[in-house]
Order: sequence, then C-alpha cells, then structure tokens
Amino acid sequence: MLGKGAFSAVAAVFVLFLAASSSPSPLYAVYQQQWQFTAWVLTVVFALYVVGMLGSLLVIGALSDYLGRRPVLAAAIGLEMVALALFLSAGNVFVLSVARLLQGIATGAATTTLSATLVDLEPSHARGRAGVVTSVAPLTGLALGALGSGVLVEFGPAPTRLVYALLFGAMALARWSSPSCRRRRHAGREPSPPCVRGARCPTICARTSSRWYPR
Repeated sequence: MLGKGAFSAVAAVFVLFLAASSSPSPLYAVYQQQWQFTAWVLTVVFALYVVGMLGSLLVIGALSDYLGRRPVLAAAIGLEMVALALFLSAGNVFVLSVARLLQGIATGAATTTLSATLVDLEPSHARGRAGVVTSVAPLTGLALGALGSGVLVEFGPAPTRLVYALLFGAMALARWSSPSCRRRRHAGREPSPPCVRGARCPTICARTSSRWYPR
C-alpha cells in the first residue's frame, strides 16, 4: 500500500477501526432485550473495552518501533477480526464481553501504530497533516460506525449480524492491503530514540482516546 495513496489508505483504516469500535452501541438495547441482562452488566461490558484499550495503549504502543509497523498492525487487524467473529456468533453476555475486550485491545494497538504510520508517511510539503488526521479520524469513525450500525439495525436484515459481517469483510481487505513502510527521517530533524517515540505515541493516544470511548 505504499505510494501516492498510502497516507489516505492508512487514514481510512484508522477510521475503519473506530467505526468498528462504535458499531456495537446501537445493538446493546437489542442484546439486553434478547438476553435479559441488567444495566450493571452493560456497564461491565463498557468497562472491558476501556480496560482492553488502555492496557493495549500502554503495553503494545511502542512495539511497532521495534517490530515494524506492518506486523503490529497485522496482529491488531487479526485480533479485531476475531472480535468481530465473536460478535457474529454471540449468543450470550459472556461471548459479547470477550469480544468487547478483544476489540479494545485491537483498537489500542491499531491506533498507536496507525498514528505512527501516518507520521512516517506524512508528505514533506504538508507538515502537520498527520496530527490533523489523528484528531479527526477517531471522531469520524465513531460517528460513522454508530450511525451506520443504527441504520442497519433499523432497516437491514439480521440486525445483530449484518454490521459485523460487513466490518469483517472490510477488515479482511485492510489486512490484505496493510502498509509495509519504514520509519522515515524528515530532513533537518534529529531522529528520536525508539523508546522516546514509543512512549510519546501511547501517551498522546491515551490523552486523545479519553474523549472518544464508544458506549
């Protein structure tokens, strides 16, 4: 996926991950009606996503500086696909909870890696574009995911399955076309040590993510 459209493609994957993370929200009322669980159980499901995401941001955030962007992103996409498969087959709250936890871990790993990849691919003539995208993409993805899921739940067939099937297909496409890029040094800029880059990215993402936890 290297080339002229690489930056835009990575931004699209960023949006896709956040769309997937908000897609279960319109379905919670359906699950609650079908499985008869309490509001307290629903709060636990919310919390599992947050725990998974924050843990991933803190633990996995620096790995792409050492292992490379592609392996970490591929693993995040793979884990997201596992979570979506669990959503597809969920028949009880336990499976839903596991799916949400795995989705949080995958989203945390993906957002840090995708943010770093956007910096790597940022055009030299458009400094600051990566920062704009990493601020806008999460909000765009969350809105599209919740809105699209809500429309499919209301008007589409198989309301608890269709949205996840579509997202699974989109993730499979993203996995096939995931970027294989090297960290790039901008002219006139001293490279940061890997530990500094790795520490900075999850910190920024954690600060930003506190504003867009999907419900």
